[in-house]
Amino acid sequence: MRKHLAVTSGAVLSAALVVSGCGSSDSSSTSSSSASAQQGGGPGGGGMGMQQVTEVNLNTDGVSPGGANTAAVVKAVNAFLATLDDTKRDKVEYDFSDNKARQTWSNFPATTVPREGIELSDLSTAQQKAAAAVLETALSSSGAEEDADIQKADDELNRLGGQGADGFGALKDYYFAVYGTPSTTEPFMVQFGGHHLARNLTYNGDKVSQTPQFVGSEPTSFTSGGTTVEPVKAESTAMFAMLSSLTAEQKKSAEITSGTFDDLVMGPGKDSGEFPTSEGLLGSELTAAQKKKVLAAIESYVGDLDGTAAAKVMATYEAELDKTRIGWSNNTGPTDENSYIRIDGPSVWIEFINTRSQSTPDIHYHSVYRDKTNDYGSTKPTS
Repeated sequence: MRKHLAVTSGAVLSAALVVSGCGSSDSSSTSSSSASAQQGGGPGGGGMGMQQVTEVNLNTDGVSPGGANTAAVVKAVNAFLATLDDTKRDKVEYDFSDNKARQTWSNFPATTVPREGIELSDLSTAQQKAAAAVLETALSSSGAEEDADIQKADDELNRLGGQGADGFGALKDYYFAVYGTPSTTEPFMVQFGGHHLARNLTYNGDKVSQTPQFVGSEPTSFTSGGTTVEPVKAESTAMFAMLSSLTAEQKKSAEITSGTFDDLVMGPGKDSGEFPTSEGLLGSELTAAQKKKVLAAIESYVGDLDGTAAAKVMATYEAELDKTRIGWSNNTGPTDENSYIRIDGPSVWIEFINTRSQSTPDIHYHSVYRDKTNDYGSTKPTS
């Protein structure tokens, strides 16, 4: 195992911005006036700034309620690594202390933000199956299915072509990496992702962190093999159902007034541990039925993790629900451009936005889930 360095220079990113099939800005929030000035910075939507990855020194003492199926994940990771020759294994394995590499993830394609690890297309069919088995072990069946569907969305982008999208595909732009030695007692991390997908799974004994987690979809709905595929349907449906359950007065109280947003605030590259001042409607002001809607929205993200650990995390978030705020900005319709929804609790942070697409005539989804106390298995970044 050796320490790798992330390729994240501004020059590389700037040169690559023109080949994105994704329409996103750089995890940014803007006022309405500055947002309009930034529009059109790249294919697909709001001001597409550079995503800089800077190394943050992370500890491994995250606040996790436990319940991780660590032994099963270790077995699956080791089985995958055993399929690789030395050359491929060297591309996959990193030191756990390589924090800059661990924080190199994005919703942009790899041509824009180069990833660490090995591209799935560089693996044999047997090796791809072994890699998939790791995720199937670590995630719930719905989480693993969502990953596969997001990859299928890139096959659809490839079919549509244009705006650089003809370079996409289910095996292109998706990378797999392992940080540290898989162990039931020492910390290690499994990282998988690419265009519109980031899985950062950090294990430390029975503790696990599944954040930062990014899921998105462009297009939002398409047909594959005669079946309608909607990769982020669970999240989008639950988030908009939560918002639509509010009364007019509650909705007014929930509006985020600090600015408008053309993309996510705490997306890739936002690893300082500093979250915006909380805004929106407190959970304590909701009815029992409305609280269930909030929990359902949170669970649509948390439930991507293996069952026991996910249930324990949900119990933590439920206990914090009265101190959790829900908010919105711009628009509130499920198909409206720039509809933005946020869940902000003592621990949980979720953002969802309908952002513009240039590969299709419609919007597409960006969404991020973070845990303020457990990102990358870390409580807070240290200086």
